[in-house]
Amino acid sequence: MSQADFGSKLNQLKLAGFFDSLEINRGIEKESLRVSADGKIASTRHPRALGSPLTNPSITTDFAESLIELVTPVFQDIDDLYEYLLMLHVFVNQHLNDEVLWAYSMPPSIDDEDSINIAQYSDTNAGKIKEIYRRGLKERYGSSMQCIAGIHFNFSLGSNSLKQLENNSNQENIDEIYLGLIRNFKRYYWFVLSVFGASPVVDKTFLKGRDHDLDVLGDKNFYKPFATSLRMSDIGYKSFAQKDMDIRYDSLDEFLQKIKDAILIPFKPFEDIGLKKNSEWLQISTGRLQIENEYYDSIRPKRVGNKDLRPYEVLLSSGIEYVEVRGIDLSPNEPVGISKDQIRLLDLVLIYCIISDSPLIDDAEAKKIKQNESAVISNGNNSETKIFFNGKKQFIGKAKQKVVEKLKMLASVMPNGSEYINALKSVESKNGIIDSLNDGEIAFTDYGMLTSKLHKSYLSSLECSDLEKFKDEAKESWKNFDKLNTLKEPSIDEFINSYNSKL
Repeated sequence: MSQADFGSKLNQLKLAGFFDSLEINRGIEKESLRVSADGKIASTRHPRALGSPLTNPSITTDFAESLIELVTPVFQDIDDLYEYLLMLHVFVNQHLNDEVLWAYSMPPSIDDEDSINIAQYSDTNAGKIKEIYRRGLKERYGSSMQCIAGIHFNFSLGSNSLKQLENNSNQENIDEIYLGLIRNFKRYYWFVLSVFGASPVVDKTFLKGRDHDLDVLGDKNFYKPFATSLRMSDIGYKSFAQKDMDIRYDSLDEFLQKIKDAILIPFKPFEDIGLKKNSEWLQISTGRLQIENEYYDSIRPKRVGNKDLRPYEVLLSSGIEYVEVRGIDLSPNEPVGISKDQIRLLDLVLIYCIISDSPLIDDAEAKKIKQNESAVISNGNNSETKIFFNGKKQFIGKAKQKVVEKLKMLASVMPNGSEYINALKSVESKNGIIDSLNDGEIAFTDYGMLTSKLHKSYLSSLECSDLEKFKDEAKESWKNFDKLNTLKEPSIDEFINSYNSKL
């Protein structure tokens, strides 16, 4: 869409009152490793005072026992969203003793992958299947990769705003609106990487025994001098098994069919692992995916549903409710991993994607999208880097400026437009960690500890305004945990077989 066409689109929406009554629903899931005072991934159990990770809706764990995940409710006000996330951090920080929440997406030094403890939940089937899934991830990819952390940003428009985009806002049309958003986000993900990328350096131990093309930075670091997000590179949070799944988001049915096939059709390398060893489950399935959530992409369609239903079933029966943006590095300079301005930038990108024309992605464009992502991941801070944009190859700086110009047009008509315009001033990637490492004189892990301790000190200086709420939520989670443990359940074999039969 040309600048003139986009300007015309904005005027139409403005005259229709779209921006006067714009309703944006936002939620954040933030992952962060607990790290001990010596700069190692913590070997301690998830603090009991934080509640049961199986049943606490706000504080849980991801792959590892030490990988905390903080989950906000849905908010329409950015200040309220940020404050809730901040207070969650303050509460958690009170129960870390001498540990810190790691400030970076890439983990600190890892001496031995086997020292990383898979998250423990319970002896209930709900807890066991979570652990088996994580055991499968370890078998497939190793534990180090699974300790990479990031931000998940959940986004949707309110029903009135959706009606402004599509008069007949039935679920089928809503699905198409969000699929169009997803396709456009894929087109512009290179821009997001260039702005949010904050992981150009890794500890050498992260790549122990693995092939890579990174440069040496001192005795203990590997890096790419102009990289944005090694987290999203082939050495990061990627799956070799998913490279040829080729999901284009043409339709919800097509997306779900490919996800279903990826779970049910055996994939030789994972088939060789086997489902069990000595009667102990190693993974949930032998497909490219064990479950729906194993699909790694920068953005995914989602819907909240009954916990007894698989995500596949929920989306198939009820359609898309929101999108989950996943490819966002932790911002190491922010105690909560993301700033208000970054949230506003995501708003602008996602609103731009949802209101712009979004044709289907053909083979040629899909190839260019992948090439753009690869170029920006490894070399996006180099002004000489070229990407495909507006039908031709051009320098990334020029392409970024054109995107920024459209986002400025959008910001000018947004509610609280001045705040959005100010947010755009931070659009240039400020990735100063390489300079801070003094040409390798400081190890990434040591520098990360300094940053993480500063965040801990700041969080310790704040009072938790939601202290009683979080305490009560933690206590209630243990009550719900105890109730689950009293239920009569089928065997785990029967449970998993029943779970897989739902596809």
